[in-house]
Amino acid sequence: MPSNRGAKSLPETSAESGKVRAADAIYQVLRHDIAFGRLMPRQRLVESDLCERFGTSNHNIRQAFELLDRVGLIERKANRGVEVKALSADELKDLYDMRVILQAEGARRIDLSRSAEIVAKLTEINDAYEKALDEGRFEAAAEANDAFHMTTFDYCLNAELAKLQRSYWLRASAIISRALSDSSLSHGSRRDHREIIAAIRDGSVDRLAEVAVAHIRPAVDVYRRLYGLF
Repeated sequence: MPSNRGAKSLPETSAESGKVRAADAIYQVLRHDIAFGRLMPRQRLVESDLCERFGTSNHNIRQAFELLDRVGLIERKANRGVEVKALSADELKDLYDMRVILQAEGARRIDLSRSAEIVAKLTEINDAYEKALDEGRFEAAAEANDAFHMTTFDYCLNAELAKLQRSYWLRASAIISRALSDSSLSHGSRRDHREIIAAIRDGSVDRLAEVAVAHIRPAVDVYRRLYGLF
């Protein structure tokens, strides 16, 4: 039987109400469960168990599965149903290679004519990120980290590139967030965020691209070590 720890009732809501849909809320909870290792690679996700956990319908669970599938966090297997995606060493390498390309190219296409606006937003988000880390609230830190990077994507001058950046960021959720609870790595992340902000403030495109690429390597190394992907 699944644990009911953290179980919650998710009301049916609609876009018109301005509230988060139940399926979207379930997706976010499961995304964090995967990202923080509460749901492990190859672990089955059983509809009936999740309906009980969230107090909701199969319809909402299936919609949440569709969202998780869309960003590559689960996979559907014959005779086993839905499982948390387990990356192979080659898949991890390919995903990292794509993120390097997207980080570098995205950094070069940030709209630096709006640098003051970008810096103000990133600084506010990063303050919340660092506060959450200091207090050991790692899920809040993950949300702030998402917001920090999604904000940089918002200012990319190439809309198609920004769309790819967002997609690959979500696909890498399980890699990115596992490193946040490691104090040595979180210190590096704080430093990188500050350097990203400084590079944008200074209009240093080459430095911004360099830091943006270096920033993603430690989390990949943690994931590789955790799951023996060498």
